[in-house]
Amino acid sequence: MNNHTPSAMRRVAVIGSGISGIAASVMLQKTGFQVDIFEKSDTIGGVWALAYPNVRLQNIAPHYHISDFPWPFKPDRHPTGTQIMRYLEAAVAHFKLKTHLQHRVADMQQTSGGWLLGIESPQGYEQWHFDYVMVSNGHYSDEKNRPAFPGENTFRGRVITEREVRSMDIFQNKRVAVVGFGKSAVDMADFAANNHAAQVYHVFRTARWMIPRKILGLHFTKLLFNRFGSVMMTSWSHPSAFERWMHRKSAGVINAFWKKIQGVFKTHILHAGKGLEAQKRLQIVVPAHDLKGDLRSAACLEPETYYRKVAEGRILPYHSELESFIPNGLHLKNGQVIDCDLVVLSLGSQTPAFPFMPAELRKMLESEPDGVQLYRHLIHPDIPNVGFAGFNHCYMHVPAVEVGTLWLAALWRGELALPTRAVMQESMNHMRDWKRAHIHFEPSRSCGVSTRFQQYLDILLKDLHISPYRKMPNVVAEVFARYKAADYAHVWQDYQRRRRNGRVLRPSEATH
Repeated sequence: MNNHTPSAMRRVAVIGSGISGIAASVMLQKTGFQVDIFEKSDTIGGVWALAYPNVRLQNIAPHYHISDFPWPFKPDRHPTGTQIMRYLEAAVAHFKLKTHLQHRVADMQQTSGGWLLGIESPQGYEQWHFDYVMVSNGHYSDEKNRPAFPGENTFRGRVITEREVRSMDIFQNKRVAVVGFGKSAVDMADFAANNHAAQVYHVFRTARWMIPRKILGLHFTKLLFNRFGSVMMTSWSHPSAFERWMHRKSAGVINAFWKKIQGVFKTHILHAGKGLEAQKRLQIVVPAHDLKGDLRSAACLEPETYYRKVAEGRILPYHSELESFIPNGLHLKNGQVIDCDLVVLSLGSQTPAFPFMPAELRKMLESEPDGVQLYRHLIHPDIPNVGFAGFNHCYMHVPAVEVGTLWLAALWRGELALPTRAVMQESMNHMRDWKRAHIHFEPSRSCGVSTRFQQYLDILLKDLHISPYRKMPNVVAEVFARYKAADYAHVWQDYQRRRRNGRVLRPSEATH
């Protein structure tokens, strides 16, 4: 063990330097912790450093930045992956974050005073001691889901995942089959059709609802990012007595509201093309299930030309599963055969994994098929002095990480008292069961807050005795104006003012 031993200042190791790790580190520094970020690769950025070309943020720029550090340059409305990487580098420099690149956390050992981390770097193996650990290794940056299919070794073409697409030239003059219906899959189909593929075939087991850029003539954020839209959203927990009453007494009205929105989405899809053949193709990509179940972590913003390309026949949809490869292409479970040269398997990510954790903790965290179950999406009751950042993925992701980290900082500073283990476990079980009943499966379903961001943020802020109503006293703006990251810029200052009386805070048991 080297000289990385405990100091008088409480030290936190942050594992991962994606947007979540960086945002968490900024808040931890503000709240008085000494922070070291460990990144196993040679660059910061997490999933953005691995992103395929032409990828764009699904949110708009005002929703995706550290709350008190706006974009230092003018990005696109939906920033590109390159612009996001530039922003993250600027944030690390601005906040003087201590980042250790090519430092992989290999193991963790619990000590009486915190955690001993084994770090592998170009200099060799060292052990560093920390009082707390913030796990921010992401749930989209590890290996892609890459099952093996019968006959794959006989296929004369090329099989890749979207992670291997480094240039759009890969599609040129190719007959491309894309398998899957998540964000990456529809992006790949759209990119291929727009980059001179000879033909694009889109194979999927289940069509998913995608969010159009405009809903009833308004940019989607004007409806989904205000308090009115979020109050109408069904959730495992509602932070106010009014919301709880409304969802209990007016469930029929709320369901009718979402049926109306679903109808608007369907009309939008079918208006992408005219003619009998175009309509037949578009009907194939209209989901058969309710919209609400697809409002999950992996909910996808519609690529701008996807439905138009389906209508034109540039993208041919196949509602079936891939059964096997044949020498010239794919054999589907419905009996259809697709001749193709390039297959893009875009089947999502694996369940979040924690290879650096002790074996018994790793087994506990990785035991559920839909991801790690956490209290408030932040801690596990049986793992002391460890927090999780970014496992509360939502439409207002950066503020969720910041407020979640403030919640953890209050806990670690002794200013927030946890409920009993039984209460926390009950809360975790309630959230797990609700998600499984109301949200379609994905390997990271447990980590998804998604469109319930307002409920989630309100609950955390109420735990900290901070007002969740960030636009007050302007009532109209509070209800109807879009929330932005900057609305949460002063939560730390608000918390400091609330903490002057020295009273230990307790999370509300009225909200799960």
